[in-house]
Amino acid sequence: MPHLIADTKWAVTRLAMAVNKHVLLPRKELPSMTPERFPKVAAQHARVAMRDGIELFTDVYLPADAGGSPAAGPFPAILIRAPYGVRESYTYLPAVGRFWARRGYACVIQDVRGRFGSQGQWDPFVNEVDDGFDTIDWVAGQLWCEGRVAMTGESYFAFTQWAAAASQHPALVCIAPGDMGLDMYTMLYEGGALCLGSTALWACDQAGSGYLNWYRFDSEHLPVRDMAEAAGLPSPAFRDAADHPAVRDTLWRDKDFRYLLDKIDIPALVWGGWYDNLLPATLQTWTSLDQRRPDSRHRLVLGPTDHETSCDFDGRVGKIPIPDQARSWDRVLEFTDAVLAGQEPGPRVCAYITGADRWHHGDTWPPAEAATHRLYLHADRTLSSTEPGSAEDTAEFTYDPADPVRSWQGKDLWAITRHLDDRRPLHRRPDVLLYRTAPLPAPIEVLGEVTAHLSVRTSAPDTDFTVALVDIATDGRTQLVQEGILRLSHRYPALAPQQAEPGHLYTIEVQVGATGHRFAPGHRIGVEISSSAFDRWDRNLNTGHSAGTTWQSAHQTLHHDTAAPSSVALPVIETRP
Repeated sequence: MPHLIADTKWAVTRLAMAVNKHVLLPRKELPSMTPERFPKVAAQHARVAMRDGIELFTDVYLPADAGGSPAAGPFPAILIRAPYGVRESYTYLPAVGRFWARRGYACVIQDVRGRFGSQGQWDPFVNEVDDGFDTIDWVAGQLWCEGRVAMTGESYFAFTQWAAAASQHPALVCIAPGDMGLDMYTMLYEGGALCLGSTALWACDQAGSGYLNWYRFDSEHLPVRDMAEAAGLPSPAFRDAADHPAVRDTLWRDKDFRYLLDKIDIPALVWGGWYDNLLPATLQTWTSLDQRRPDSRHRLVLGPTDHETSCDFDGRVGKIPIPDQARSWDRVLEFTDAVLAGQEPGPRVCAYITGADRWHHGDTWPPAEAATHRLYLHADRTLSSTEPGSAEDTAEFTYDPADPVRSWQGKDLWAITRHLDDRRPLHRRPDVLLYRTAPLPAPIEVLGEVTAHLSVRTSAPDTDFTVALVDIATDGRTQLVQEGILRLSHRYPALAPQQAEPGHLYTIEVQVGATGHRFAPGHRIGVEISSSAFDRWDRNLNTGHSAGTTWQSAHQTLHHDTAAPSSVALPVIETRP
């Protein structure tokens, strides 16, 4: 009976998902500005045998004529291998299949081993190299395939692309992995804090062959490591993640799959979004690819999207309108078409500037032309390029883990752009410090990695500091641009975690994250300082024991004088009309 309410909600949700799957999904189409080449789609089904005899559930979408019969082929194939159900409404893969088929591709979509309709045991990340090779081999040998295979998809089905590319099957000509990294630690932790409401919850969900009742998971449960067990849905993957918060831990060395990049010899389009939870991991993978396997054919696209590419459907990021040209699937199609045609697939780096309605094109990431614009935090809560005075007062607040800043609790962190509400209510909390510039006389465009340098003290042996970059409109409405966190015990990323000395002055660096954003004239640039953004990240109990069930309040002090300044560094590019 302890989960009666959660189970009832889950039953209603499953009913809604079934209606969506059988009634709405057959009519769903991807937002696109790309013309269709074929009027209809013909769907087929197959069970594809792997080398060990395991059969994987596979749907095929073929271009069709006006009568619905498969068009005369063969066609290049686009392959998607995913763990979320090839016919389920959540990832709307039938709509993806129709998108590609109408544009001249045989689209093959497959449940990975052990998930939904496929046989075998589900063991994330283990079988994707061999299963990817075997599936490509099957696709390339079909009569409707002209012998060349491309791959696309985001999240876990971006990992399946990296794995398949590392298999070096000769029929695979390019990949377009989005919103995914290869270093599992970077995907599960930011600044030493567990990404509780997103990837950590995903780890819980991977304990079965299909969807689990996510309503049972209580993000406030302590200790955090027992959250899945308390839900009655034990997850060894989640417990492993919660038990190993240190980047240098052996567990994470074994789950760093960047070695796959050493075997990549085909063009890759790496794409991500400013509001995607996995953006740091995506950019880490791009940098690693650039260093390990430099290739002029690789491309990077950074859009205004979240993990579910919500703005492609909604046409907005919070209150900021997003035009048709930003749509994700069209850009993947453009890249794939170009590679198959033997053409240059557009600029090497494309980054969308929210609020400016334009794409920035360049050769490097971060952009070489970006200049550091440092804004200092002052005692009067202003933010300016003026260096602080020698006698500026400190700012103080108390962080209570029993009452964290609940910025994200109860919201879908995979669809962040739909939840960019006005943040002014947060500013009424005594544990959120807001610093802001004067109204801007001219626009400022920020593109690159935002970093904060804070001078802090705490009364606790461990605690967190969060930094949010916000855009304050002329009417006062405040929208998040980007945010980051640092767990003080992880202030030296290359070393093992070290507890803090209460009362000691620390100069810390907080990775606020990458962004592309235009602050309009009359708007203000704002910076929020706090110690929690629950449950995007797990709350620090301030005790120095991450697996504990008790907590203590922490008295936080932020310095902003000449001897101990605090500032945020913005990468600014030349503003264009």
